[in-house]
Amino acid sequence: MPQTNGRQMSEDPNNTNIDPNTVRELERARADLKNVRAELKAALADADTIRGERDTLRTKFEAYQTETTEKLNASTAALEKAKADGEAALAEVKTAGDRAILAAQAEAIATRLGAHNPADVVKLVDLSEVKRGEDGQFVGLTEALDAAKESRGYLFGEPAKTAAETGTTSTPKPPRRGKPDPVDARTLDPKDYDANKAAFLAQNR
Repeated sequence: MPQTNGRQMSEDPNNTNIDPNTVRELERARADLKNVRAELKAALADADTIRGERDTLRTKFEAYQTETTEKLNASTAALEKAKADGEAALAEVKTAGDRAILAAQAEAIATRLGAHNPADVVKLVDLSEVKRGEDGQFVGLTEALDAAKESRGYLFGEPAKTAAETGTTSTPKPPRRGKPDPVDARTLDPKDYDANKAAFLAQNR
């Protein structure tokens, strides 16, 4: 029967003798693998948590962004409306002021032309073509009233003449100095009445 040495025994596949070092290394490898798997699982859980928090923050940010955009759009629309309303109100006031000034000037011209009732004449005259120039003067106003006088003469009479035209200009005389104002005896106090009476009688003695 052939003899075998230790090396031959270790290389024999039927040999059941296992090196203890190899067993310990396998157990250590299994433990390390288990730890790695646990760490990987924890890392994946952390990643899921981070992704969840990220999605939550993204949702909140998008909601905030949407809300802010809506508020900004609403504020911009309100500002534009207020601006438009202000401009419209200013234009309306300016137009009303222009109409009032136009009517006043038209009445003054109608009066000079001899209108019986200048206000009524102005209401009947078409002033739509009268425009206000850059200098503030109304262009075509006098012409429009002249035309009204020609076409509706019954609304006008002879223009009132000025004092210079009639020659009635005069300068009022100033009151004479030293002459007292007339005294109404009916309104005097009794003492003042007696004093004034005595002074009058003394002057006429």
